[in-house]
Amino acid sequence: MPDEFATREVIVLPDAPTAVERSAAKELADGIERMTGRLLPIIAESTVPEPSRRFYVGATRAAGPAADWKPDEILVKPVADGVILTGHPQRGAIYAVDTYLEDVCGVRWWTSTEAHYPSYGRVPQPAAEIRHASPFTYRETYYLDGFDADFKVRLKGNVSSLTRFMFAPMNFIPPEKGGDHRLYFFKGRRSAYHSFFEILPPSEHFAAHPEWFSLRDGERRAEQLCLVNPAMKERFIAETLRRLREDPAAVFIQVSQNDGTGGACECAGCQAVIAEEGGAASGFYLRFVNDVAAAVEQEFPHVTVDTFAYHFTRKPPAKARPRHNVTVRLCDITSGFNEPLETRRLDDGFTADLEAWSRIAPGRLYVWDYVANFSSYMLPRPNLGVLAANVRLFARSGAIGVFEQGDALCTAGAFAPLMHWLLAHLLWNPAADEKALVQDFLGGYYGPGAAPLLKRYLDGFNSAAARHAAQGKKIGCYHRNIDFFITPAEAREARGLMAAAVAAAERDGRDFARRVRREKLSIDHAFLLNWQVWGEKGDYRAAVNDWIETCREFGVAAFRETTDRGDFPNYCKELLAAAPAG
Repeated sequence: MPDEFATREVIVLPDAPTAVERSAAKELADGIERMTGRLLPIIAESTVPEPSRRFYVGATRAAGPAADWKPDEILVKPVADGVILTGHPQRGAIYAVDTYLEDVCGVRWWTSTEAHYPSYGRVPQPAAEIRHASPFTYRETYYLDGFDADFKVRLKGNVSSLTRFMFAPMNFIPPEKGGDHRLYFFKGRRSAYHSFFEILPPSEHFAAHPEWFSLRDGERRAEQLCLVNPAMKERFIAETLRRLREDPAAVFIQVSQNDGTGGACECAGCQAVIAEEGGAASGFYLRFVNDVAAAVEQEFPHVTVDTFAYHFTRKPPAKARPRHNVTVRLCDITSGFNEPLETRRLDDGFTADLEAWSRIAPGRLYVWDYVANFSSYMLPRPNLGVLAANVRLFARSGAIGVFEQGDALCTAGAFAPLMHWLLAHLLWNPAADEKALVQDFLGGYYGPGAAPLLKRYLDGFNSAAARHAAQGKKIGCYHRNIDFFITPAEAREARGLMAAAVAAAERDGRDFARRVRREKLSIDHAFLLNWQVWGEKGDYRAAVNDWIETCREFGVAAFRETTDRGDFPNYCKELLAAAPAG
């Protein structure tokens, strides 16, 4: 490319750009200004000066005729007079710009507030064409930092949902940045999920219509619904439609079982349908969901009805199949997460069910994966080594979407920034080199001095978890301690590595030191829980108070899944009260 182009660079939009294309051009201009100190003009294609180096954003004439794009597909293409940055009309332009900035220029958005922009005299030209579409149409990494709409776009997440109580607001992706696939949020649980009693609350209906609710042990109980009752179904459909009228922006609505309140109804009618489905309650539930979805389609043809294959509904049905406007969200909550699911040793039958559902619901299968420890976010979580393998399994199984339920409450959960960043990149491209991604993040976010020490720290926990798996023992997603899979000697080694990482980070800079100190809360927490067993001799209460003060510094408001703002302060009091005798 001629040298004079270096001083005459422009960002080119179609003559009639969309709002997303304008946002993409602004994102590119901002990124280039941060890297070069020059703010490039954004101009219409019909006014491009000659000669110039051009960044063609969106569906310009230079990009050629409209393509048959896959959802969210991008194209980053070097051409003689610049770079083409385009893709699917909904999000392709802004995703292409962010891909160029990240993969070609080396920009890194580590968190919603922390980024790295390298310095250039002139930003580089792509060495080769990049054309990519994720195999997952729907991608959600459910971490606290993922509630920031701009960061979600940069990590190429495109779904917004709520599981329950949150300490921070969910910021939806605005239309000018492509919008999101948003679920309807129920007001009772403040959740998008487990909807039976959100749509038909027992407090409003049980007294007058106990027959609408499940029969359990010979009596009607407010646990689930009796799905063969025609009056209940009629009211359920009416209430579902009413809620969709209230929220026209929702494109998904859940029709799904309640959480943790018994199994399917035991009345003769319900049990007869379950028998027809080979004993699988999922078939019975799916028939009900299909009926609701048929009614939804009449008024809301753009809405997809989402349901669970979860606990007692996880077993695949013999006959029922989801309608074209139904997705089945298969959950791996009872699996072990200390080795890849595909090994089948600790998966509690999940992988076999995944295979069956992929045949039963092709193009309709959505996976809910659990990647945090919901009983204690601030304990080491030894599953980093299995994340990529599991995402690839979901992709091979034909899943159209993945919900990675991570730490959405705690501001200091164990390596939450790394986990969030890694998972988002894997959902966008399951073939990405996870080891290179981890190395990139450790060095760039925690600093070059701390990175090798933190890698050894993480590898130590992964090795302990793998040993536990080799013994046929699983590490699930609910545990209050880590003493069952790691030895005291391994724990002390981990703490030594973390202390050395803090010291190394302090030499590299204040920001690095602060980030590593936040991660140190995790191993410190584990030592407070195992003070005597792991041979600690110091002042326990002083150590607890130091930990509490550091948690306060980092704004910790929750240490586990909770719906109570008083939960963490009470836990701190419990830790102080647990001082060893003597």
